[in-house]
Amino acid sequence: MLDLLLLPAALLLALALGAVRRGDHRLHGHLMTAGFTFIGLRLVLHPRSLARHHVATWLLTLAAAGTTVLLGRRALAWRESRGLGQRLPRMHRAFGTATLIGLALTTLVWLLRNRT
Repeated sequence: MLDLLLLPAALLLALALGAVRRGDHRLHGHLMTAGFTFIGLRLVLHPRSLARHHVATWLLTLAAAGTTVLLGRRALAWRESRGLGQRLPRMHRAFGTATLIGLALTTLVWLLRNRT
């Protein structure tokens, strides 16, 4: 039943990617942070019988997402001329792509797990 928490996270992800395409980088950051929170909430509420490798893959995905969020904050500061480091938007995009791939694989492993 808690797997339903992945639906709002997926919706927030889609809305965030749409916001960044429109050029609204601040809204993108807020939506991605909200999605990150939903996924973190799902992990906190996981059943205690969950295998360690499932928990480990989710923690690794959350660590990648957290790194991407922090890089995104620095990239936004650079975009708004409040920070240094012109390579930050490229690093944020690269980490974001890797995080999305990891999230897709982790979700696939999560949904295909053996529930016996």
